[in-house]
Amino acid sequence: MGLLKFLFIAIAVLWLVRLVARLLFPWAMRKMAQKVMGDAQRQHDFKNTTYRGAANTNQRRQPDGKVRIDYMPPIEKPKKGAKSAGEFVEFEEIKSSTE
Repeated sequence: MGLLKFLFIAIAVLWLVRLVARLLFPWAMRKMAQKVMGDAQRQHDFKNTTYRGAANTNQRRQPDGKVRIDYMPPIEKPKKGAKSAGEFVEFEEIKSSTE
């Protein structure tokens, strides 16, 4: 009799867990997807408005036809070393057959 009671309770608990999982799993996935999509949308909006805002302020300050350079790379100094050291002669080592 104890075995039947155990099996009945185990089957009932597993059936309830299955029922609850079928109801909660889609809801949890939907909430997670909405959160991820909302975060991505906020990140996209932030990047776009920051870029647009910076572009609009630059455009308002400059008159048409003017070129503005924001970054100038540093001027490279002439390299010292092998290129300016002089002439180099290539040679090959010849091994003698007497050794």
